[in-house]
Order: sequence, then C-alpha cells, then structure tokens
Amino acid sequence: MNKFFWLKFFLVYLFFSGCKYKSSNPRFSGEKSIYIEVVQNDTLAPQIGPLLAHKLREHIVRRGHFDITSNPSKGDLFIQVALRNYTKSSEIYDPKDTIIAAGFRLNINAEVSLSNRNGKLLIDKALVNEKVSVLRKDSLTKPLDRQALLSLSESLGKQISQLIENFKW
Repeated sequence: MNKFFWLKFFLVYLFFSGCKYKSSNPRFSGEKSIYIEVVQNDTLAPQIGPLLAHKLREHIVRRGHFDITSNPSKGDLFIQVALRNYTKSSEIYDPKDTIIAAGFRLNINAEVSLSNRNGKLLIDKALVNEKVSVLRKDSLTKPLDRQALLSLSESLGKQISQLIENFKW
C-alpha cells in the first residue's frame, strides 16, 4: 500500500508540475513583445500586404521567442516592412500556344527595419528577396495569381521572422 501511495503522489506531482520551459538565451532577455506595423505595399501585387502581415505574425508566434502585441505602447520591438519591385514575367511557353505562357515567375523585395522602444534602429532596411513560380492547370485556364501570392507571402514571412529572430547575432 505504501508503494501505491508514493506512485500516485509522484504521478499527481508530474501532472500538476507540467512543462514550463522558457528560453534562457540572453539575446532575448530584454525584448519580449513585438509590434508589427502595417505592411507598406508599394507594388502592383494585389492584397499581398495583408497576406504578408498575417504570415509574418504566424511565423513569429510559431517560433515562440517573441509575443505579438497590437498596442504600440506595449511593444519592445517594432517591425516595419515595405514591399518593393514586384515583377511578374513569363517563364514557360507551350510551343503550340503562341498567345498564353504556361507559367509565370513572381519576384518581390521587402525592406525590413527593426527598432526598439527608444527608436534605435537594430536593422535598417535589410533587403529580403523572394521568388515563386506558378503554372497553369491546363491549356484552357490561366495561372491563379492568388495561389502564387499566398506562396510568396508564406516564404517571405518565414524569411523576415528568421531575420528578426537573429538580429542580435
């Protein structure tokens, strides 16, 4: 009976203690919350600003080193992203079809700036470039830009979140 008591006690202790892991990395000691300003879209890419802002938030939360705040007065770090130089060029041609290209290549640049609460620039207009290709499903349809823009914003958001996370290296 004594063995069962200690076994139950140990299991209850494990259940209630849980895992409270926190990063002890000194790089993240002072700055814990990030405020993401509205993504400035200076391109002709439709709706990529909100898509990128969503994906950037998603990647920062997934990595878990910073909290995202919607209140600028509570932010320790501030991210500014400006999208520039969006290009869409034909990439693949069907020799039988002389009018429509079978695939396109999308390219976009993002200028990323990171500052702290005091206004000190930690990252000053770092350039992040991303490229994506899109193909038509068949000869009767044209490529869907929406899918390519989602893919473009996903990978661009991942690159920017990694840049922000590694700013003190």
